[in-house]
Amino acid sequence: MTGDELDRAIEEQKAKLAAAQAAYAAAAGETPIPPHVAAGPTDVLFFTVPDRLVAGKPAKIYINTWNSGILKDKHNVRITAGYNDWKLENFDTSMKPVGDVAKGCFYTELEVPELAYGLNFVLEADGQWDNNNKDNWYADVHFGKSREEIVTLMKEKKEYDEDFAIASKEIETERYEEGSRRENVADGEIHMYGRCIVRTHDNLEAGKMAYLLFNKAHNPIGGPSGKLIAHIGTNKFAMGTEAELILEPVKTERVDDDNYWYGASFLVPPTAYTLDFVISDEKKENWDNNDGNDYRLLVDTFGGATEKDWDARVQKRIKKLAEQRIIDAENRKIWEAARKVERAEKRRKARMVTVKQQQHIMTCEPTIVNAGDEVTIKYNPGNTNLSEAETVYITGGFNRWTHADNIPETAMIPSAAAGVGTEALVEFKVKVPEDAWMMDFVFSDGVGEGATYDNHFGRDYHVPIEGSTTERPPLHVMHVSVEMAPIAKVGGLGDVITALARAVADQGNLVEIILPHYQFFGASPMLQHMEYETNFDWGGCGITVSRCIVENIQVFFIQPSNGMFAKDAVYGWNDDGQRFDFFCNAALEFLLQTGRQPDILHCHDWSTAEVAGAFWGNYHQYGLWKPNVVFTIHNMNYGQAKIGMASAASQVTTTVSPSYAGEVSGHPAVSGATAYGKFHGVRNGIDPEIWDPDTDQFLPMNYNADTHEAGKRRAREEIQGRLGLTWGADQPLVGVVSRLTAQKGLDLIKHSIGHSLKRGAQFVLLGSAPDPRVQGDFNALAGSMGGPNAAFCFAFDEPLSHLVYAAADFILVPSMFEPCGLTQMISMRYGAVPVVRATGGLRDTVFDLDNDKERAAWEVDGSTDYKATGDQTNGFSFDMTDTQGLEYALDRALDSYYNDKKWFRSLQERIMRQDWSWNRPALDYIELYYAAIGK
Repeated sequence: MTGDELDRAIEEQKAKLAAAQAAYAAAAGETPIPPHVAAGPTDVLFFTVPDRLVAGKPAKIYINTWNSGILKDKHNVRITAGYNDWKLENFDTSMKPVGDVAKGCFYTELEVPELAYGLNFVLEADGQWDNNNKDNWYADVHFGKSREEIVTLMKEKKEYDEDFAIASKEIETERYEEGSRRENVADGEIHMYGRCIVRTHDNLEAGKMAYLLFNKAHNPIGGPSGKLIAHIGTNKFAMGTEAELILEPVKTERVDDDNYWYGASFLVPPTAYTLDFVISDEKKENWDNNDGNDYRLLVDTFGGATEKDWDARVQKRIKKLAEQRIIDAENRKIWEAARKVERAEKRRKARMVTVKQQQHIMTCEPTIVNAGDEVTIKYNPGNTNLSEAETVYITGGFNRWTHADNIPETAMIPSAAAGVGTEALVEFKVKVPEDAWMMDFVFSDGVGEGATYDNHFGRDYHVPIEGSTTERPPLHVMHVSVEMAPIAKVGGLGDVITALARAVADQGNLVEIILPHYQFFGASPMLQHMEYETNFDWGGCGITVSRCIVENIQVFFIQPSNGMFAKDAVYGWNDDGQRFDFFCNAALEFLLQTGRQPDILHCHDWSTAEVAGAFWGNYHQYGLWKPNVVFTIHNMNYGQAKIGMASAASQVTTTVSPSYAGEVSGHPAVSGATAYGKFHGVRNGIDPEIWDPDTDQFLPMNYNADTHEAGKRRAREEIQGRLGLTWGADQPLVGVVSRLTAQKGLDLIKHSIGHSLKRGAQFVLLGSAPDPRVQGDFNALAGSMGGPNAAFCFAFDEPLSHLVYAAADFILVPSMFEPCGLTQMISMRYGAVPVVRATGGLRDTVFDLDNDKERAAWEVDGSTDYKATGDQTNGFSFDMTDTQGLEYALDRALDSYYNDKKWFRSLQERIMRQDWSWNRPALDYIELYYAAIGK
């Protein structure tokens, strides 16, 4: 067919379509059958008449089920549709057959809205759905506003409706509180200090012009003769400041030592029944607000404002709300930009601390390495297991050992920096490839079998490279867990899963989570947009997998048809072990069925320990070939047999702090992993977005390290008023936020209450006991000791816990053992100094002010000289388990408060600036993920 013939054919087809549309338009009450429908199946599923949907006009949509693999030969076809990505005028209706039902043609009538830019729909017949492979079917709407214009309009309409509702409610309240707002308001003049300060030329009348006068005599504001500004509002500043009035000296008024009058005329709003104002200088740097009471005069309202006047006031309030929204949005942008810079700086500092902490072993010159540079690697064998080596060999590579270039075992030479009396440094020079983003090294005392290696405890030594021509490929980490905060949080495990996933993702990696689909998820507002992912048969039942973004992390939910997770709680069922083993295998089956090949499977505690063994036994050899397994122990007290199995089957086993790892390293469940060097302690962190006094919605006043004194005072007053403590007392406040179990040091908690009161402190305990006998003991204690200086709240109350952290000067954590603990890190974030027993993670995060200066400098700054880099101690600790040890730490803490309040406030500021987030732990986990891959 020639080009001309093709053009003629196209024109003929257009003519036929125009004739069909004309016939359709001319039909009166009959269902038209366009020619291409009457001819039988076509190559499209749907079309519209007219062929382009028009905004604000009627139309019909036809579908041909013969062209749907799902709906072919089906009857009773329904269409579920909506406009503008389902955000406008959704509907659900049966479609009418066109001619012979066997031909599979159906239609329905539409009335396209004026503000539509597109029609979205899915089809259903006999219980089967055609949703265009989850993308839904779509048709553009023409001759209306663009998608962008409509999105903007809809947003503006939504904002206006919200503002209208707020303004209407506020103005209605204002109207009907006239009497109470007029109480105790000056009529005509305000006198202070034996002279008139405020007056008007005539009576203040609503809707009339008035002249306001302010006596500046003896008032330094504005200097000798500067202009003043009256910031005016009405009805006890019901709508805030409504106008600014420039006041100038009034020449016709008396001037002497007690009279220096400024004034200006203005229109009193018709809805005013009090006139309110404060005074500032021209630059708005100095203010006079009548000692916090504002200046206020009565207004004569005559017969009252009309409904039109009040409607105008509503519109004025809407305008102010819109203006404030713009200001808030700009301030939010500025705040978010500053937070982004702050987060990046903290991540940079965390990485630099790790670099500094290996400088006593290995350094790189220059410190910042660029691709293409020649660099010098210096190594100090005296600080490693190679201290006796006659010759040190370096073996290296690039890009986590994946680069084609490598450095074979090469003898290092004595460093020029190693002079007489200095350490015996050795060095090696290497040229960095242009496409390298990481250098990798290990050191040894020889080559081949029998040589001793220093591989940095299985992690190898690494130096990041900037300016590479290639990007680092992201790791794909898949967590398998039965908890995740906030949607399925029972304890600290849920917090760790969410925060660790986010922190590793923030480092540029792909992190996902697999959870059971619990029955209670149906009530979660965070999961209302859950989407279908896949389904398959396994374990004697059907498995449905759905997905949803939670806390910016992709989460997959396993829902078996056997009802195993149709429960209203995570734990507490007789078949918990069986259910969770089923879940672990179903999660692995999901990965296999969908072809997912993550680099790392990260499983946690006894509840998902099954992943490690099942993966290697049933999946690795049968298609799920790529992953390696990392297993984290959050608490050794439960499921030790399962923990032992997972520890043996994993490439890397971790627990939640270095000290706890040392305390349990000889336990049979992990002794094998310890012996093979694959057991590591990595402390947990806290999520600084959740635990942030600067944004915390549960605090009466937000604060940061710069404003902590005022913020904590306000929180203390709030909790004193709420819990019946002596209000406003300037006493130190000791807090305990804890489950009341034997692990948490019950006897020490009890003793601390009386000792704190004896030392003149106030005391707040928030927590409850799962054991009724323990709870009974604390109930009795509350009955005997509760009063104006001691309060007890026996509940799990997260909002109240935020307030306790903010109000407290000290948070006590006297645990008998503590794998990591989050309480002490949260307390520091809120400026509450921790007092802890030095065990597990408490030892790794709290550094005693009198005894741990060197260790604090090393852990916080990567420094070996605290005198040069500054004191980073952050609390008080004790080692023993008796009351004498507790008193030793608590007395020193209280003395620090009483002896030098200014110094104590600086200590609170210091601990608030320390970073106990997941920045450092995330780097440690990423290193361990690579170590697992290497194994």
